[in-house]
Parts: sequence; structure tokens; C-alpha cells
Amino acid sequence: MNIIKSKLKVFYISIASEAVSFVRLALNYYLDFVSYKKHSLIFNQSSLNQIEAKLILNYHSLEKGMLFKKMKPQFGKEKVIQMHNLIERYLNIKSEMTSQVLVSMSLLCKYYEIHQKVNTDISSYYSDEKYLFYKKKLDKKYDENFSGVVFNNKANLNDIQNLSFMKFVDSRKSIREFTGELVSINIIQKVIKLANTSPSVCNRQSSKVYLVNNKDKVRHLINLQGGFKGYDNNLEQLIILTNDINYFYSVGERYQFFIDGGIYLMNLLYALNYYGVANCPANWAKEHNKENVLKEITNIPQNEKVICLIPIGIAPEKYRTTLSKRRSIDENLYII
Repeated sequence: MNIIKSKLKVFYISIASEAVSFVRLALNYYLDFVSYKKHSLIFNQSSLNQIEAKLILNYHSLEKGMLFKKMKPQFGKEKVIQMHNLIERYLNIKSEMTSQVLVSMSLLCKYYEIHQKVNTDISSYYSDEKYLFYKKKLDKKYDENFSGVVFNNKANLNDIQNLSFMKFVDSRKSIREFTGELVSINIIQKVIKLANTSPSVCNRQSSKVYLVNNKDKVRHLINLQGGFKGYDNNLEQLIILTNDINYFYSVGERYQFFIDGGIYLMNLLYALNYYGVANCPANWAKEHNKENVLKEITNIPQNEKVICLIPIGIAPEKYRTTLSKRRSIDENLYII
């Protein structure tokens, strides 16, 4: 009888513990929902940070449009219109401009000048007065040689292993041009061996790497991602990075797989760069329906969360990358 009572006690304690964990998990996800709803761009775009974030999203689209050797006339029209509005709203709140607002204006000036050079009329959404206004606001920071595009040579990739760490970090760029040649399995293995030095919570090492060599699957997956249109002509290989949720045990760790996955991703990008593999991390921030489609195509198990898709390949002798202007430390370093 005592044995039965003891077993029942353990059983009820276990049930109670699971019930408490369930409630705590649900409560924390609810609070996450409230916080994200309140502070993200989904329902609110009124703060300076939110306006700046929208500016960055739009100007980066213009940068990517400028990568094409044959740019479409009036490309990114809707983005330009949005940027006009966002800059106006920003300046109505604050006169001092961050690096990201300044580069937005510089890109808009470049956009205007590109269209003027080829005699394309954009006056219906970008007036001469607006262009002169941006030049005036930029003042001494206006540069007629400014470009949202950086021109690179493949030879630079061959010397990367001899760079100082500071120069090596700065040398990593998102490359969207490939020759169509395959990266060898030997190089991929070296890349992953180096990437595996990434730290993880309690050394759990829960990141998984999938190499997709099937061209049809590569095409299907990158179309599913949706942000690589126009750059996929010679794309033959794709890396998928995931993180295994099985390795996390507490309510507090409900997003730890994203953190560990993000740390591994940075190490993986550095490793690809170190071995001269052209790559571009393609953001995977999708809802469950698209992730389920990806997992059906690749047979990746449900307990793994997709962190990022990375198109990889061999860079041509000359290729272009976006400027992707970085902040100065006075914009994101806070001493407490």
C-alpha cells in the first residue's frame, strides 16, 4: 500500500510540475506576443526607431536593385515614394540624422542621378526640388561619387586567410553573383569544421547544416524564400542551417535555439568567407506554412527550426555587392 501511495505521490507531483510549466510557457508566450505587437513594425510605425527601420528596409531594396548591370527604368518606385514619406516624418520629429538616414538620402540622390543620366523621367514621384532638398540636407556629406554598390575582384577572396581579424571581418560581404561552378565537398567539410567552433549554451551544439545540391530543389527553396529574385541564374547550391529544439528544456530557453543558431550562422558565414566561398545569407523569417513546405522538400524533421538559407557558389572574376552602410559606435553603444 505504501508503495502505491509513493508512486501516486510521484505521479501527482510530476503532473503538477508539468501543469505549472505549461502555464508558465503559455504566459510567457502571451507576454512575448504583447511585447512584439506593441513594439514591432507590424501595427506601429511611429517612433524614430521604427521609421529608421522602415527606411533601412527600403533603401536596402534600392541597393539590391542597383546591383543589376541592366537596371530597370523607375525600379523601386514604390520604395522611393515610401522613403520620401519616411524621411519627412523623421525630420518632423528630429533634425539630427543618424548614419542610416544620411545613407538613405545619399541613395536617393544616387537614384535620381542614375535616372537623369539615362534621360528617364521620374518627376511623377521624385521631383527636382526633392533631390535638391536632400543634397542640401546632406551638405558636406553629399558625395557625387557615392554609390550603393561596391565593385569587387575575385582575387580579393584569395588573400582573405592572410588578413588581420579586423580586416577579415570587414571583408565579409553578401555575394549574389555566381559562376555556376560547384563548391567541392572537401571545401564544404572544411567550412563546417571551422563553423563548429561556434559557442553554444552549455556546449549543446544543436545546430545542423544541410547542403542542397539538387538544382530543382535549390530553385524551389530559394523561390519559397522569396528574397533572391533576379540573382539565381547561376545558383546551384544552397545551405540550410537549422537548430534542434530537442536540446532545450526550460521556459526561459524558449528562444535559445534562435540565439545559438544565430551565433552559429555568423561563424558559418565567416568560415565560408575564410575559404573563399561566395555566399549570401537569405533571411528565413517565415510562418509555419512555408516552413512546413521547406521541410517536405528536404525531409528536415519537425523538431528542427530553420535559421537561415545560404546560397553558395564560386564568385566570378568581378562582382558587385551592396554598400550596406554600418552604424558608428555612438549610435549603438550605451554605458550603464
